[in-house]
Amino acid sequence: MNELELYSRWAPDDGAWTPWVKPVLFAAPHTLADEEREAWRAAAERARGRWTPPRPGDTALVLDLPGPDALALAVECAAHGYRPVPLFNSCLGRNAVVPNEPLRAGLELGVDALAAARLLRDAAPAFVLDARRGQGGPKPLMFDNRWRVFAQDFPSANVLLSRGIRSVVLVQAGTNSPSIDLAHVLLRWQTAGLSIQAVDLASTSPAPAPIRVAKPAWYGALFQRLLVTIGLRRNSAGGFGEVVPDATTTGTGFA
Repeated sequence: MNELELYSRWAPDDGAWTPWVKPVLFAAPHTLADEEREAWRAAAERARGRWTPPRPGDTALVLDLPGPDALALAVECAAHGYRPVPLFNSCLGRNAVVPNEPLRAGLELGVDALAAARLLRDAAPAFVLDARRGQGGPKPLMFDNRWRVFAQDFPSANVLLSRGIRSVVLVQAGTNSPSIDLAHVLLRWQTAGLSIQAVDLASTSPAPAPIRVAKPAWYGALFQRLLVTIGLRRNSAGGFGEVVPDATTTGTGFA
């Protein structure tokens, strides 16, 4: 299966949520390694029976877990009627801060289970993130592919409401509070009248519970983009991912 075919399986032409699927990881040629197959099988096994989502209808999911676990849970949610919407906005790279190879492998290895779900074109969305997106400290000559999410990476509240979505369930592990970048998104939805709930999969009995998203510091699109511009690296194609310069040889520092 080539890269375009793989993308079309996750982002069908007639899919209601296809405009929001990020093409970055799909565009990277990749050869599956045995250890990646094993890692995907392990992630799929962890996801099996880990959590049962509410019946789809007026609820959207946001799965913010370590990449392969988020994707594997999304495939499980597809069996319950939710359409996975991969939002991974980071590419592969040698000596990368965020190891995306297992996630790229999961996109390929999860295709058959996704197809078996036989989802409707307008099935409720399960937006899939990678909780590792901002983790790690890049060093000189590392490929800094850390990333953030912005409000425009998701449908607006008006779009969700127009398609019958009235509530959102945020799924994480170890916390019920959204990350700062995601809080910018959820607060907008909350302000527009969407109900926000959270599930902590690390709890003994994970179940959705209402949360109130607090206003992040430096709230607003301009401030958020400024902070990202300072802290992360964008490549010429507009996505996240660029080699950290070596100050000892370039004399340019870590700008």
